Amino acid sequence: MIRLLCILAIILLSASACSKEDSEPPAQERPAPIVRVEAPATAQIGETVAVDVYFQVNGSCGQFGSFDVSSSGKETVVRVVAKYKGKICTDDLPVRMASYTFRPTEAGTYTLKFRSTPQVGFIVAIIQVEAS
Repeated sequence: MIRLLCILAIILLSASACSKEDSEPPAQERPAPIVRVEAPATAQIGETVAVDVYFQVNGSCGQFGSFDVSSSGKETVVRVVAKYKGKICTDDLPVRMASYTFRPTEAGTYTLKFRSTPQVGFIVAIIQVEAS
């Protein structure tokens, strides 16, 4: 009987020590609306162009995850995917910044469309690229 109680006690202790509540939950990813874009008006062929993209996340645990980009010719659509990681987060709507870069390969007018809120649609940045 004592042996059985000892075995049960060991099982209970080991089960509580391996609780999944102690581990960090996996990060969740969701699209984040872009609220402002700061882009240069002109650039040179082959120059790396940095565009500051400001986006809003839901809570203090929201951070930049990645850019979701689709291009067709000289038009590019950019969406921010925010990553949410953590257990205890404030319930606010902070604005974060990430830098989007692209390198034009030919002269012309490039249109960058940044996905915003459903009410706004897109924030558009037009960059005139000239030969060096």
